[in-house]
Amino acid sequence: MVHDSTTIGQADVDVARKAGWSDEALYDAITVCSLFQFYNNWIDATGVSDMPATGYEMSGKRLATQGYASDPAPKKSASKKPAVKRAKKPKSLKRRRS
Repeated sequence: MVHDSTTIGQADVDVARKAGWSDEALYDAITVCSLFQFYNNWIDATGVSDMPATGYEMSGKRLATQGYASDPAPKKSASKKPAVKRAKKPKSLKRRRS
């Protein structure tokens, strides 16, 4: 797909579907590949430098132990929310002259 996406045809889709891929999974895979190609082109064109090897090592350890995202916080019930008090609007505001 990266080298020449115009050559992808129905036969390629049929092979992927036969392997168990759904239309949604194919769409997601195409989207991810396209975004990475865009990011790689953008990085190459702007001169963004690569991380040092220790950065990748640290990132790998963090992902292995903590994953990509933390668990979502439990939802609090609406009945336990404290009431929000709004400040009263003054009846009139006098402008200061400088």
